[in-house]
Amino acid sequence: TFTPWSGGSFKLSYYNEYKSYLSHLHTMVRGVTVDEEGVKAAYEKVRDDNDDTTYALLTYSEDNTSIRVEKTGADYSEVVEVLNNESGSGLRAYCFLRVTTGDEMSVRSKFALITWIGPDVPPLKKAKVSTEKGLVKKVVENFSCEIQASDIEDVTLDKIASRILE
Repeated sequence: TFTPWSGGSFKLSYYNEYKSYLSHLHTMVRGVTVDEEGVKAAYEKVRDDNDDTTYALLTYSEDNTSIRVEKTGADYSEVVEVLNNESGSGLRAYCFLRVTTGDEMSVRSKFALITWIGPDVPPLKKAKVSTEKGLVKKVVENFSCEIQASDIEDVTLDKIASRILE
């Protein structure tokens, strides 16, 4: 049995059940979910060497209750453009990116997961990214490099490629 500070006693299973209940409430209050089906489809397109898609940009819905695919494409400069524009400074986003490395004899694909927290994101939302990123990583599982950035210079293709090759 577990003896709480009040001097009473009750079974440890009740305590564990109560902790589980509180954990469930926390999840409900936070309320952020991932569109697993959409994100998984975009993730698979980026991983497919026979597909031209090299990135999947994931953003929060307007009501901040879900993370979904904003866009996919073959030109990573489109992502940099989104992150660098006026709305990008207040944006929280994730980007799964394929970078091709090697030479003519040995071409390989490497993958990066980029977490973007714009410089104007409020502190509470910045803090939530650390736990919500875990939800994204349950779907976007395989990558060789993880980058967290709030400066546009940290997400240029050259910088990411050099980080992947380290």
